[in-house]
Amino acid sequence: MPGGIAVALVVYWIFDLAVVILLFAIIFKYLPDAEIQWRDVWIGATITAILFAIGKWALGLYLASGNAASAYGAASSLITLLLWVYYSAQILLFGAEFTQVYACEAGRGIKPGEHAIRVESKEVKQ
Repeated sequence: MPGGIAVALVVYWIFDLAVVILLFAIIFKYLPDAEIQWRDVWIGATITAILFAIGKWALGLYLASGNAASAYGAASSLITLLLWVYYSAQILLFGAEFTQVYACEAGRGIKPGEHAIRVESKEVKQ
């Protein structure tokens, strides 16, 4: 079948992205002790998954180039791993913050869970 490999790759990428979106949605919905509507969670999870996929692609491109080992020698694997962990943490936090801001801007807000305490910060003049 002509183009069968291309079709298989597209199906793989779509399935991979869908699984990552689902995982981020579960994290954003159930990890915080707050009530967040699913429509807000899906937007944040989709943006986070796209950024995660871009980072995964860039890391694969960097490792495939072969220049990593020549620049840092034996420490290149550790440096690459640390950069990947840092990038993943940053996009996870960005996605969570985006979800919170999106829910508040849409007027739905995020309500604290039954065991959570809402904290408000106020500026005190001296």
